[in-house]
Amino acid sequence: MDFFPVLIYDDLCASCTAYARIVDRLVGGKITAIGHHSEAGRGFKRKIFPQGYEGLEMSWFVTPDAAYGGSKGLARLLRYMLLAGRYRNRQDFQKNEFDYSRCSSDCRSAQGVMIRSWSILREGRTIPIKTQEKTQR
Repeated sequence: MDFFPVLIYDDLCASCTAYARIVDRLVGGKITAIGHHSEAGRGFKRKIFPQGYEGLEMSWFVTPDAAYGGSKGLARLLRYMLLAGRYRNRQDFQKNEFDYSRCSSDCRSAQGVMIRSWSILREGRTIPIKTQEKTQR
């Protein structure tokens, strides 16, 4: 996955999938959205997260230098939304697909959406990304 930024979201949750779809629209498709539980998501997370950490407790906004989770990811994402017009062409990004049939969590209720929204605001984490190229320098 070479196209940054990347949004990692819970693809088994309907409200999280809706959130990712809205983000994709707001940035005009200038983002790569992948689900936590997809094959691509699991592989990508193995490359960027510390060994044994899956990051399932929050969504992530990932740049080439760091992964920003929860509230920190939301802050970075909002900044990117404001500036997205200045970044790459839409053609540089794959078309994101959002599959609601995979959603198994019962989070479509108002209570479920509130709980998920609160968790984004309550928690935040930054994980620096150490690529092989950076560690060899």
